[in-house]
Amino acid sequence: MGWLSNLFGKGDDEMPEDGAPTGDKTINKLHKKLMNKYVQTMERKRVIGALADIGSEEAIAALLDRFTYVTDGSIVDEDEKELAYDVIRCMGERAVPVLRNVIVTQSAIYWPLKALTEIAGEEEAVKVLFEALDTITDRFERSMERMTNLVSSLRDYQLPEVLRRLIELAADESEEIRFLAVDGLCAFGDYQDAIDAVVQRVADPEETIRIKRYAMDQAIERKWNVKRYRKNLQDSIPEGYFVDDTGVIQRRF
Repeated sequence: MGWLSNLFGKGDDEMPEDGAPTGDKTINKLHKKLMNKYVQTMERKRVIGALADIGSEEAIAALLDRFTYVTDGSIVDEDEKELAYDVIRCMGERAVPVLRNVIVTQSAIYWPLKALTEIAGEEEAVKVLFEALDTITDRFERSMERMTNLVSSLRDYQLPEVLRRLIELAADESEEIRFLAVDGLCAFGDYQDAIDAVVQRVADPEETIRIKRYAMDQAIERKWNVKRYRKNLQDSIPEGYFVDDTGVIQRRF
């Protein structure tokens, strides 16, 4: 990884010298500078290069923290995050344990999950997402933030086990989780099991209007035929929608 720090230069005396020890103290100094949004972007990029050269799990964990804040300039912010992402991706299997830990324990998982998927594949990423979901045992604010991020991420993986998990989540006690699960199920297109689960939310008299309307709009967009469900839906379809004689959902104008 030395090419990266060579590209940007070594910078000040907080940067490790070639052949110098790179223990916790060095990583902590680099991490502190990386997390300072008022430091010049070129200096933060030098820090990214230095952490890349160290390449330990502690250095990778420090790099991942760059994804937890936003700088004032959106272009600069995205550029630095893309650089950090490329560094972590290039580390390959070495980065997997740290990526797994972040996804299972933290809320900000977009970039770590993206990296894990590219390095280890979709099945491993889904396995880690499920593991993270299984660690949530309460519904306090931080846990709900984690859970919404995890469930929202499932829609990107079109795997049978994801479909089954989303069907379960569509009946969750939280309205927000049910909404995200329905959204994920709709991403599966014309899979009958997905359609069944979405229509069931509409047919449930206790379901919220928000979810019912979203499900109806998605069904219209995907031209789902729900003729087989007409009897179950007749008293549950929200105002402004109806099932025509062919079994296609329409909007009332």
